[in-house]
Amino acid sequence: MDIWAYFVLDEMEEDHLELFDHKKAQKLAKAVLPIAEKYHRAKWLGLENIPEEVFLGVGNHTGMHFMPESVLWVAKYQNEQRSIPMLTLIHHMAHRLANLLKLPVNELGLLEANRQNALDALRAGYAVTVYPGGDRDVARPFSDRHNINFFDHLGYVKMAIKAQVPILPIVGCGGGETLFVLNSGEKFAEWTGLKRFAKIHTWPLYFSFPFGLHLGHLPHFELPLPSQMTMSVLKPIYLTDYGPRDAENPEVVEQINREVLSVMQSELDKLSKRRVPIIGKIF
Repeated sequence: MDIWAYFVLDEMEEDHLELFDHKKAQKLAKAVLPIAEKYHRAKWLGLENIPEEVFLGVGNHTGMHFMPESVLWVAKYQNEQRSIPMLTLIHHMAHRLANLLKLPVNELGLLEANRQNALDALRAGYAVTVYPGGDRDVARPFSDRHNINFFDHLGYVKMAIKAQVPILPIVGCGGGETLFVLNSGEKFAEWTGLKRFAKIHTWPLYFSFPFGLHLGHLPHFELPLPSQMTMSVLKPIYLTDYGPRDAENPEVVEQINREVLSVMQSELDKLSKRRVPIIGKIF
């Protein structure tokens, strides 16, 4: 099997939950969190809303591979040493690249994003955080950075219903200002087959520090701008009125998705009001 086939084939070896090393994840979080919080002048809202039970966290994330919303949330949760350990789903390409480089992603609780991995984790007693917007979320244009869109990815709702766990919305504001995406490159990704064969929907053109314009997701040296970040954890949305069979009901799934998007967008609207890029709220 060549390297390209490794990235595009779907039938890969499944992640193993037993590889997760909670202590290793907490140790890394303890090192990363104070740096990220200070660099981004992070403000936290609603931490009291985190339930002491298994939940499915649903977040937005921008800023290309920097993804400060994700870094801050995962590091914050792991650092607080809560009774329910948390795993996070990441894009399959990022996960497979990390495995290829022999990085301990599974040990740190970063699982390849697929429904079965999430269901297995939830049913095993882990909280799970997902980012339904995928690469179209992280590569959204600068002008669109304050809009939340999951692009009709409804699998997270089905997972929560099947596992009978609440959905915990986590809203981040400021990540899209760590660099400047000029164009998401969705048409290019579709034309080249990246969307079909590698599940990559974008090939963005963006400006970052210190070397200016870049194209695509290929790694290179760059630094995130010190954009002020505000993270808000909203009240959990409980699904007690629904049973596992409702996961196959499109109307129910879409209704719950609309509710999640609505509360998250409303919160992001508040967080972004009177905000100056990079600097944050002025009053």
